Amino acid sequence: MTRQSDISLLLTFRAEMIDPSLPTGLWWCATPEDAAAVGINAVCKNRYAAWEDLAVCTEFITQFCYVFVATPNDTDREEIVGQLQKWVPVTILVADKAAFRGNESVVELLDNAGPKAVESLLFGALDVPRPGLIDLSQVEMDAPISQNRMMSGLVPLDYCTGGFRGGELSVWTGRRGEGKSTLLGQMLVESINQNRTVCAYSGELPARQFKRFVLPQIAGPRNLVEQPDPRTGRMEYAPSKGAVRAIDQWLEGSFLLTDLRQSNAHDEDNILRLFEYAYRRYGCSVYLVDNIMTASLKGEVELGHYGAQKAFTQRLSAFAKRHDVHVHLVAHPRKAGEERGLTADDVAGAAEITNLADNVFSVERAKESDEVDSRIRIIKARETGSREVIPLMFDAKSRRYYDAGGNPTKRYSWEAARDGHG
Repeated sequence: MTRQSDISLLLTFRAEMIDPSLPTGLWWCATPEDAAAVGINAVCKNRYAAWEDLAVCTEFITQFCYVFVATPNDTDREEIVGQLQKWVPVTILVADKAAFRGNESVVELLDNAGPKAVESLLFGALDVPRPGLIDLSQVEMDAPISQNRMMSGLVPLDYCTGGFRGGELSVWTGRRGEGKSTLLGQMLVESINQNRTVCAYSGELPARQFKRFVLPQIAGPRNLVEQPDPRTGRMEYAPSKGAVRAIDQWLEGSFLLTDLRQSNAHDEDNILRLFEYAYRRYGCSVYLVDNIMTASLKGEVELGHYGAQKAFTQRLSAFAKRHDVHVHLVAHPRKAGEERGLTADDVAGAAEITNLADNVFSVERAKESDEVDSRIRIIKARETGSREVIPLMFDAKSRRYYDAGGNPTKRYSWEAARDGHG
């Protein structure tokens, strides 16, 4: 138990005037003179005491039914309220400035209007809401149809998840070579087609290689031309020069990629700084981190590798929520049996990665005997609770995934603009 003599080193008050049983609460004044003018149950912080020392006074302060901040000075009031809220879990009331009748202190009010005027300060007191707590009845809801969300372009997946919402983090896993990066590149293109701006950190692909992979997806099979490799004879497919020009116009200012040529390209802080800039400068609303293993995470010595992964994931989740944007994060799985589908426990790194995520998906290549090419397994979908497996087909020429039973010929809006229909 904190002794009153210890408290007196931090707070100025008259011990004989303190009575927590009174219904008037604890009056917190800006100066010793104002506290003396109030008298009963009145304190102020000692000039040389630090605000963080208030934590020592918690037991003393919380004896009272509330703290009443009695000062007309805006700066003093904001400082006292802010520090009390930071250090002590107590109900706080503030005096209505008008009740001071133009006087600049409790002492002036007492001298000019008498003790009744001081007592009446409590009558119009205002309750100060506590930061960090929200009254649910005051939360305004968006209609589901108007929620900030992006569709994947894969109808069964969008049906099961409702799309990718702003403020969410989606974690993608899957064995190496199963198609995670290819699928997510396509989903970024889908977001651009929905008039979104996207930003990607691709830790394994330099910009030129990244663009070479994503161009066929944007072009679609109808706009690809055969390009035989003169040295190997392998047939490659790439968009025509005219299609590339139209696509570049379509992409301009809408698809941003972090530059791996920079010396700090993989640093966690740099990635997040670039994401923050992309949000503020370009209004980016969809982000990709591919993948967490290529990022240089800070705090690995202190936190350990998994702890650092958790901390980075927390920062990505906070970024998504702060700006109402969607973040896709790729995390490779631990070694798991080839015969079974992946679960949340198979995601490599800290288990908290999947706990922090709003959605968790695995991308799996089907067996040659299957009638489909790939599957998306919904491991977690916080909004809908769906746990479905989505079958997909894959067109190797355009690198496009599409719904089973469908086709890969979807036209993006760049084609309409090129053809004069945009």
